[in-house]
Amino acid sequence: MEELNKIYNDNGEEEVVFEKEDTSSGSEVITKPFNPNDIDIETPPFLIYSLIDKIKHGEINMNTDFQRAGNLWSDEMQSRLIESVLLGLPLPAFFFDTSVKPWNIIDGLQRCCAIYNFCIKKDLRLQGLEFLGEKDEKPYLNGLTFDELNDGLQRSINMRPITINLIKKADRKVRFILFKRLNTGGLELTPQEIRNAVYQGKAIDTVNLFAKFDEFLTATEQKIPKNRMQDRDFVSRFIAFYLNDYTQYLPGLDDFINSSMEILEKMEKSDIDIIATNFKKSLKLAFNIFGNDAFRKRRDINVGRSPINKAYFEVITTSFAKLNNTEIQLLFENKELLKDNLIEIMKTDRYFNVLSRGTGTTDSVKIRFSWFQKVLNKSINGIKIKVTDDNKIEDKEL
Repeated sequence: MEELNKIYNDNGEEEVVFEKEDTSSGSEVITKPFNPNDIDIETPPFLIYSLIDKIKHGEINMNTDFQRAGNLWSDEMQSRLIESVLLGLPLPAFFFDTSVKPWNIIDGLQRCCAIYNFCIKKDLRLQGLEFLGEKDEKPYLNGLTFDELNDGLQRSINMRPITINLIKKADRKVRFILFKRLNTGGLELTPQEIRNAVYQGKAIDTVNLFAKFDEFLTATEQKIPKNRMQDRDFVSRFIAFYLNDYTQYLPGLDDFINSSMEILEKMEKSDIDIIATNFKKSLKLAFNIFGNDAFRKRRDINVGRSPINKAYFEVITTSFAKLNNTEIQLLFENKELLKDNLIEIMKTDRYFNVLSRGTGTTDSVKIRFSWFQKVLNKSINGIKIKVTDDNKIEDKEL
């Protein structure tokens, strides 16, 4: 899977903008199995021509913002797919969710984009072909568009059988599992991309709106990548822990976030507006206290800043969002004390590590929230803390 936490600055230099996270929970066994009878999948005979026809008539959702970016394959990768078709090689199976109209693509998005670009839009010129690109081969196809192929080759593409699986019935939890497990094109969906596909409607519209808030863009310096929906994943993490107290957390993290989407979908607009107001409040406070160091782990004030940490973002924004105006004023007055106290707990490997390793375990969630809450309360009350050798937070004067 490609690295999702890197961008390139104006000088073309690679920059890590948020820390790579291990979200494992140590509990990957399915404890609540679903009933196979609740899934209805058909595999009818299908030709590429039929796929082209459905795409042409808007019967397959190619508006990929709902899921992830389309056209992530290079022209050469797309050309190799067309070459495979011409050579009669079997393509991986396509999976479509037909419980909605138009169909959603569960697996095969990049292949559909390649077929669309070559056979419908017709602006893809074949290049980098492995077997049909040598000049002494017949036919020699490098540089040709679909319209420039002879009738026999065009027909060969159109009439090529493909395997499609039509998921006609499955609840959202099952569809999430299917999206997660059925990616075969080498560009694995992120959990947030899957959520965007499965939880279409009020929940995802809310997440997408929050990710566009000026306060979010300012506090994160607009450095969280949007192309794989990482910005929306940050927002989803906040919403999940805002709606569900961390003390009630059960692994895994994806299930926990998905459950919050179910809650969000049923909420009134007025209640969602309150969440939006508190989210903005938390982001403003984080930026006013930490500046461009917001959501970054720091053990030493004299060293360069670290990448943005997603688990730290989740803890800070959720905790700040629940402060009242008096607490906010006191915290801002004691912001230097807060930063010193956070450095104190960050010096312990126990707290430092739960923000990056196994962040989906119950223990990690409870430690990162409970320790931060203790530091927050102490700082609001003007108390400097120390962490003892047995990992207890105490007043420094004691």
